[in-house]
Amino acid sequence: MASRKVYFAVFGSGLGHVTRVLEVAHRIRSAGMDIMFSSSGQGLGYLKAKGEGRNTIECPGLDVEWASGGFSSWHVLPGFPFMFNRFLRQLAFEREQIEAFDPDIVVSDSRLSAVLAARSKSYPVITMLNQFSIAFPPRFRHNAGRVYERLAGDGLGSMWALSEEVLMTDLPPPYTIGEANLVGSDVARVVRFVGFTTPEAKPSPEEVERARRMLEFDSRPVVFCQVSGPEPTKPRFVGTLLGAAEGLSKEFNIVISLGNPEGSTEPRRIAGGGWVFEWCPMKDELFAMADLLVARAGHSTIGQCINAAKPAVLVPIYNHPEQIGNASKFADLGLGMAIRSERLTKEDFTEAVESCLRNPRFHTNIEDLRRLSARYNGVEMCASIILGHL
Repeated sequence: MASRKVYFAVFGSGLGHVTRVLEVAHRIRSAGMDIMFSSSGQGLGYLKAKGEGRNTIECPGLDVEWASGGFSSWHVLPGFPFMFNRFLRQLAFEREQIEAFDPDIVVSDSRLSAVLAARSKSYPVITMLNQFSIAFPPRFRHNAGRVYERLAGDGLGSMWALSEEVLMTDLPPPYTIGEANLVGSDVARVVRFVGFTTPEAKPSPEEVERARRMLEFDSRPVVFCQVSGPEPTKPRFVGTLLGAAEGLSKEFNIVISLGNPEGSTEPRRIAGGGWVFEWCPMKDELFAMADLLVARAGHSTIGQCINAAKPAVLVPIYNHPEQIGNASKFADLGLGMAIRSERLTKEDFTEAVESCLRNPRFHTNIEDLRRLSARYNGVEMCASIILGHL
């Protein structure tokens, strides 16, 4: 009897989508299913690096533009006709590839083209999302912008609803981190909340202790600063971290990872006694040791912090509506602090780090939410739901 087939279409920007899909796919494959991936950009590179090259096809890319500092809305809006044309090429590509692979089910992670392509060929499709609708950048959120935002959300919602199920990889209300990307849309009849799908880092105690000795940590709290995102968005964030590190290193063990995959993996000392990596080969160990994380406000990063009960200082990418909403909700839940990129200063950043480490309420709140999140297992639930449709 021939194996059942599952086609995964993965949004290629960043690594959050592809890492969770690969975790789900591993569980699907262990049940004897044949897997095919479709992705682009960073997602494509990650799949190949993880040994999935033979099972992966490169689809036409569709991503936003990034300018110095953050999301470039001025590039996106005038370029919308070109983006729509790329979307149509992506749609045609997916129709062709889905038909050629002939899967029993299509799984789309945030790829609308795959949903439409699958339905046009009468294949069942399940969608994984952490952002249901489009949120406009803050500068466009005037009255007219909110009307367009609602219309876009309703339109997207009707298309996501073509799926057999829409799996929201988040906690249910009132704890939904991506709440800002659900407001104004009627999702109750469409969405099923499955919990976070962030892969869990599990370094051994020996690996953690080896990293602690190598970095000469003492008994002071550990602050791990992770820089991520497109290169044009990094300079101000990096400059602030390096500028604040000297003062913070007098009170805490500070480690900064600059997130450059082509950079050196050897740490170097910085003023005050902290460490900086161009590319950190021990990020899981540092995350395990950290008393506080400093990071962008990606959905996967926040899920990882909640599941490990790690308070955080979040600095969303400038003008990035999803990250701004995520960070705001994280702060509103009392899990840490958020600083908008345009307001980021060395003084405010230092104050936020000190406040998060000295005020026990942040750790208490995130520990409470960790217990709630532990009732869910997003990866296992997604895999179970997909298998249930085969």
